[in-house]
Amino acid sequence: MSAARRLLPFAVLSVAALGACSSGSNLPPAQPLPPNPHNVKVHRDWAHDVGGGGGNQLLGLAPDADAGLVVAASAGGNVIAVDAASGAVKWHHHVHARLSGGPAAGHGIVAVGTRSGDVIALSEKNGQPEWKHYVGAPVNTAPAIGAGAVVVKTIAGAVTGLSPQSGDELWTQSESVPSLSLRFDSRPLIVNGTAYAGFADGKVLAVNASTGKVKWRQQVATGQGGNPVADMVDVGGLMAYAAGDLYVATYQGKLAALDDGSGQSIWSRKVSSYTGVTLDPAHLYVSDAEGRVHAFDLVTGVPVWVYGKLGYRGLSAAVPDGAIVAVGDRGGYLHFLDRNKGTYLGRVKVGDGPIRMAPVVVGNRLVVLDLDGTLAAYQVAERQKK
Repeated sequence: MSAARRLLPFAVLSVAALGACSSGSNLPPAQPLPPNPHNVKVHRDWAHDVGGGGGNQLLGLAPDADAGLVVAASAGGNVIAVDAASGAVKWHHHVHARLSGGPAAGHGIVAVGTRSGDVIALSEKNGQPEWKHYVGAPVNTAPAIGAGAVVVKTIAGAVTGLSPQSGDELWTQSESVPSLSLRFDSRPLIVNGTAYAGFADGKVLAVNASTGKVKWRQQVATGQGGNPVADMVDVGGLMAYAAGDLYVATYQGKLAALDDGSGQSIWSRKVSSYTGVTLDPAHLYVSDAEGRVHAFDLVTGVPVWVYGKLGYRGLSAAVPDGAIVAVGDRGGYLHFLDRNKGTYLGRVKVGDGPIRMAPVVVGNRLVVLDLDGTLAAYQVAERQKK
């Protein structure tokens, strides 16, 4: 076995294990489900069994979508592409590897990452293999695909740009990795030719997506000191971008708006999140580490509302979909909140597996994948009050 494939010299904790370490006992019990007011109409349009294989691990296998095509993958190596409107399976391919990050779709390819450190690209049209490239360490989050590069992040702290056409390495940047870090890795983001990546040491990096030239590095959060757990300030799963500002959230740290030109903080709020941030034209949405869902004003960062009755239910990122905000939990439920007020509207049971990764909005449908491999599409609308 090569030196590059040996065990990495740092520990990676699941969120549940982290809770046990930091409190000296198990995580507090999940709050009971709130009363269901049934103020939302939910229709399941279609569902498919993608396949499981990941157990209860925090693998970065979230569904993705491009041009009306939904792609999803299982830890066991299944990758499928589904027409979002009809639910028809366009293609299915089995990758002979243990998958842990992705899939990502765009620019003619579907890219997945493996536990052994490979990035595999399939044709977006028919699922046939295009190329494979070894990036040196497990890939626990989806790549970002742009016109000039496929940007991949590994748990060893490396960010690599690969050619979308051939998989050849274009550039690599890296950050040192703390002795402890979360398994819920931060997904890279490409906007207007710039690639953004968040790291376990609380830094965010902006580079030219095609060349890897560094635009800026910014320390968003710093550790509390005293022990490795207190020093964990990993940048959360999803970053978001709007009107020249990048939005990030960190574990045991803060939610921050960063200026795209310089990386300087425009504003910040104290929030602890491992799932990251999403947005719509008015608000930012964050699920925090204790199970609260927050909305903040996009421009000022002023808190708008917080919903706190889903405590310790292992929430996914909160995703806006029209007039509602959807968030999954470890019990397999998809919960719905009013986008403007944060009031609880209702829920639907997707399956028996936890919903760890963020749902995806595709047209007028909300697509979700649980850890048992149930991929389902819903149309959701708030009931009109009489």
